[in-house]
Amino acid sequence: MVFARRADPVDEVMGFVSVHGRAVLMVLVDGLADELQLWHVTVPSPLFPKVPHLPAGTTISELCSRRRTEKLMPFRVAFWSHSAAIHEIPCFVRSDWPGQVTPLPTDIG
Repeated sequence: MVFARRADPVDEVMGFVSVHGRAVLMVLVDGLADELQLWHVTVPSPLFPKVPHLPAGTTISELCSRRRTEKLMPFRVAFWSHSAAIHEIPCFVRSDWPGQVTPLPTDIG
C-alpha cells in the first residue's frame, strides 16, 4: 500500500511503488475535500504497450484525472523501461455522489 497526496509528483510516488516490486494499492488522500480514492497500480511490464513517459512535474492528481474515465490504461515514468497500468477501485460510498452520505452514528437505530 502506498499513500499519496494529490499534489505529489508522479515520479516520486511511482518510486515508492517500485520499491514493492509488485502491484500495489495506492491510497490518494485529499484532506481539504475530505476525500479518499483507491487506485490499483500494476508493475511495469512488457505486456503493456510502451507509451511515452509522463512529462516531468506531472502530479499524481493529474495522472488519476486522466485515467478516471478509462479502464486499465498504461502510463510510464521516465525511470521505467516498460509501461504500467492504473485504474480506480470504486469506493462503496463516495463523497462526490449526490444523495449518498455516510450515516452518522446518531442516525443509526
